[in-house]
Amino acid sequence: MLDKSLGLKVSRKNGEKIRKALVETGAFDRSRKICSDESHVYLPVLQMDEKSSAMVGNIAEFELVEINFPPEEKIPSPEDLLGFRPSFEVVGDIAMVEDSDAERVAAALMSTSKSIKTVIAPISDVEGEFRTRRFRHVAGEAGTVTLHREHGRRYRVDLEGAYFTPRLGTERLRIASLVSPGDVVLDMFAGVGPFALLLAKKGADVIAMDKNPVAVKYLRENALLNKINNIEILEGDAAELARHYENRADHVIMNLPHSASEFLLPAMRAARSGGVVHYYCIALEEDLYKDEALIRKAAEEIGAGGEVLYKNIVRSYAPHRSNVVIDFRVKKAVI
Repeated sequence: MLDKSLGLKVSRKNGEKIRKALVETGAFDRSRKICSDESHVYLPVLQMDEKSSAMVGNIAEFELVEINFPPEEKIPSPEDLLGFRPSFEVVGDIAMVEDSDAERVAAALMSTSKSIKTVIAPISDVEGEFRTRRFRHVAGEAGTVTLHREHGRRYRVDLEGAYFTPRLGTERLRIASLVSPGDVVLDMFAGVGPFALLLAKKGADVIAMDKNPVAVKYLRENALLNKINNIEILEGDAAELARHYENRADHVIMNLPHSASEFLLPAMRAARSGGVVHYYCIALEEDLYKDEALIRKAAEEIGAGGEVLYKNIVRSYAPHRSNVVIDFRVKKAVI
């Protein structure tokens, strides 16, 4: 038999408003289920102090009651089922898990999340000129194409055809905070558009390029999907394409962490004097920002200066290796 516990009796029409007020004050008891009858809702509470009573009383009349609230069933987490915290990323409705013990992790994910439809495991690192990975199907529906939502945008992506990671979501938002409407942004390795479309939606004039035809296909599709027109999409080698935009960009994004250093010269030439380059690389933990030397050398080669504005670890990439960002301002001589 259930023990009686404290609750509020409120009219059905005011139930949701009062529930939100109780949650806001910390008075709502999440461990018990809400009950109702034809005319009233019964909301379980932990306590009703003066603040909670005043907030609820300003919304509608209520009555303190003691009834048998059933316990809220706890949904187990993958960690509960496995006994350890699994390593995985979720893109859209696809979970990418580490290949070791993949089947067991996949079973835990599928049983605890209704939103995950497919589980895959990488069988290669990022490879080839198009920076892609190969996967094996582990569980659920077969396929690598999904629709991912991030910061109010939607991105169609084929995870085997074009590289994409949700772990840069916070970094993309940081860059968006630095870009103003009307700024010219050159995204040299745009992929399916997570940087480019976010910045275009903010009002920047974006030139997005990528050498991978699959990535460009989805980039064009995603621009239409998000109703974005202020973007120029180009397919081809970034070093060649960037030549047509010398001294024009307020921001240059170089999200090609394994080989961005090879494109420093065209990136700097594309930046206007005072423009900012956002440079990404993979570095060993004992020398995270070694590429500052390459940046200074490239700046000297084009007769410019490079002032580092910001540097940080974006994410852990592998044991003792990190994905880092270096933002630097390009200072060119006025002729």
